Amino acid sequence: MTEDDDIDGLAAEYVLGSLDPAERRQVDARRKTDASLAAAVAAWERRLGPLSDRGRDVAPPAHLFDGILSRISGQAAQLAGTADVVPLRRASGRRWALAAGASVLAACLALAVVWFNYQQPAPQLHARMECSRLYKDFWETRDPQTYARITPEQLAGVSRMALRAYDACEAGDEQDAKSLFDRLGRMNF
Repeated sequence: MTEDDDIDGLAAEYVLGSLDPAERRQVDARRKTDASLAAAVAAWERRLGPLSDRGRDVAPPAHLFDGILSRISGQAAQLAGTADVVPLRRASGRRWALAAGASVLAACLALAVVWFNYQQPAPQLHARMECSRLYKDFWETRDPQTYARITPEQLAGVSRMALRAYDACEAGDEQDAKSLFDRLGRMNF
């Protein structure tokens, strides 16, 4: 693993919230002086930000917390004398790195699924209207002598309107594009 991979992984864990409080404080202090870590954290926040924004308005039902507490206390009463307490040991560094890598992979997969499901479909206008052909035809059907008779301001206005029609066509607004090209076609110079 290179140092860039280490920084990127650390930034991902920081943004995902998988660091313990001591490690989080260390990253907070380090990112104030390490520009590459600060940039990596900002990049991960940009990537994962839309996921956290999507769930902000969803509130759990009011009875849910009480139900969880009652189930926990009920299970604790049933297991009061039967459970053996096993001390937890700290996982080795290799398992920790594996868990962090799996978490990052899961987050990337979730982002990919969200991105593919919510990506806007490409407009189908390009199959129906050939924007560049309409723009080119407009200018080719005009007699160059007519442009000599109008003021430069009028010519600039015509050019802007033709570009607006082309942009509307490229953006998928077929109705606006046709209306602008029709207005341009009816103009008498």
